[in-house]
Amino acid sequence: MSVLLPFIVNAGLNFVLGLVIALFLGPDAFGRYAIGAAIVVLVNTALLDWLKLCVVRFYSAESRESDPGIRATLDLLFAGIGLSLSALLAAALLAGVDTGLPAALLMASVAGGVAAGWFDYHAAIARARFLDAAYARLVLVRSGAALLLMAGGAWATRDPTIVLLGGLLSAGGAVLAIRGRLADAKPAPGPFRTDLMRGFARYGLPLVAGNAIHAAIPLLNRAVLAESHGFAEAGFFSLASDIGLRLFPVLATMLEIVLLREVIRLDETRGRLAAQKRIARNMVVVLALVLPVALGFWLTLPAFERLLVPAGFRGHFAGHMTLLLPGFAAIALFQAALAPVFLLAKRTLVAALAALAGLAVDLVLVFGWPGPSVPATVALAQSGAYLTALIVMAVIALRMLPAWPPLREIACVLAAAVAMALAVWPLRGTLPAGLELPLQAGLGALVYAAVILACDVGRWRSGLKLRWLARRAARR
Repeated sequence: MSVLLPFIVNAGLNFVLGLVIALFLGPDAFGRYAIGAAIVVLVNTALLDWLKLCVVRFYSAESRESDPGIRATLDLLFAGIGLSLSALLAAALLAGVDTGLPAALLMASVAGGVAAGWFDYHAAIARARFLDAAYARLVLVRSGAALLLMAGGAWATRDPTIVLLGGLLSAGGAVLAIRGRLADAKPAPGPFRTDLMRGFARYGLPLVAGNAIHAAIPLLNRAVLAESHGFAEAGFFSLASDIGLRLFPVLATMLEIVLLREVIRLDETRGRLAAQKRIARNMVVVLALVLPVALGFWLTLPAFERLLVPAGFRGHFAGHMTLLLPGFAAIALFQAALAPVFLLAKRTLVAALAALAGLAVDLVLVFGWPGPSVPATVALAQSGAYLTALIVMAVIALRMLPAWPPLREIACVLAAAVAMALAVWPLRGTLPAGLELPLQAGLGALVYAAVILACDVGRWRSGLKLRWLARRAARR
C-alpha cells in the first residue's frame, strides 16, 4: 500500500491538472499544448520506455550487488539516447526542417519527453529495489511541482510552450531531489556490456514499438483534427482524450505494480505454470476494477461535465468522451491483464503486432470513412484502434495460457456492472451536479461492491472474512 498511495495521489493531481490547464489556456491554445504533450509521450514511449521495462524485468536489489554492469549499461544507454535525440533535433532545426509547429514548442516537447523518460526510469529503479519511501517522494515532488509550474504557467502566460517547460522542470527536479538515494556504488572499470545491451534490446524494443504506435495514434488524430477543423476542435477532442489517457493507463500501472510483482516471484519460486495460472486469475481482478471505472465514468458524465469541465469545452467534452471510453478501457485491460502473459514468456513482439493492427484500423476509419470528415469519426477511430489491439492480444494470450480465467467470475463482474448501471441511470440529469455526481458515485460503488462480494469474485469476501476472524482472535 505504501507504493500505491503516492501513485493514487499522483493520479488525482494529474486528473485535476488537465482540467486546470484547459481552463486557463482555452480550446485553441489547449489544442496546441495537447499536440506538444502527445509529442512528449511519443518521445518517451518510442525511445526511452524500453529502458524502464528492462529495469523492471532485469534489475533488483540483488543484481545491484551481484552484477553492477546491468545498471551501468542501462545508465549509459539512457545518456546516449538522450544526447543523440538532442543532437538530431538541433540539426533538424538548423537545417530549417518544417514540422508545422513553432520551434520553441517543438524543443520544449522533445526535451519534456526526455525528462519524462528520465523520471520514469528512476521511478522504475525505486520500485525494483522496493525503496517505497524514495518512490513516494519522487512521485509526490513531481506532482506538486507540476501542479504549481504547469498550472501557474498556464494562468500567468496562456502560452502552451511555458506549460510544457513546467512539466519538464517538474520531472527533472523530482529526479534531482532523490537521485542520491537511487545511485549504485561506483561500478568497476569498464562496466558497460554489449551482451547486456543486445539482451535488453531484444526484450524491450518490441514492447516499445507497440507502445510507441499506441502513443502515435492520439498524436496523429489530434494533428488530423487541427489540420481539418482547427486547433480549437483539436483542443475539444484532446481534453477528453488526455483525461482518459491519464486515468486508465495509471489505473493499469497501479494494478501492474501489485500483480506483476507476485507473478514474477511465483515464476522464480514455484515455476512457470504457477505464474501463468496466477495471470489467468488476475485477469478477472483487472476486469473487476477497470469495468466499473469506465462504466461509472460514462454514467456520471453529464454531472461531471456540468460540475468540473471548463465552460468553453462543455458539450464537446461529453460527446468525445462517450466515444473514447471503450478504447480507454481496452488500454487498461491489455496493459494490466494481457501484457504479463507476453512479458513472462519474453514474447514481446506480440504487442507490436497488435499495435500495428490497431493503427491500421485507425487509419482506415480516419481517412476511409464515407462522407464528410467529422470530429466524432476520429474519436471512433481511436477507440476502434485500441479495441482491435485488445482483441488481437486476447486471442493470442488465451491460447498461450494453460487455463482460462474463471468464466463464472467474469459473468459475476458483468452482472455487477449491469446492476450498477440500473441503479445509477435513473439519476442522470435529475439533480444539481454537485449533489448528483457524489450520489451517483456512492450508490454505484455500493451496488457494484455488493454483487462482487456476494459472488466472492477474486475470493475477496473470503479474504475479508479471514482477516476479520484473525483480528478477532488476536484481540482475545
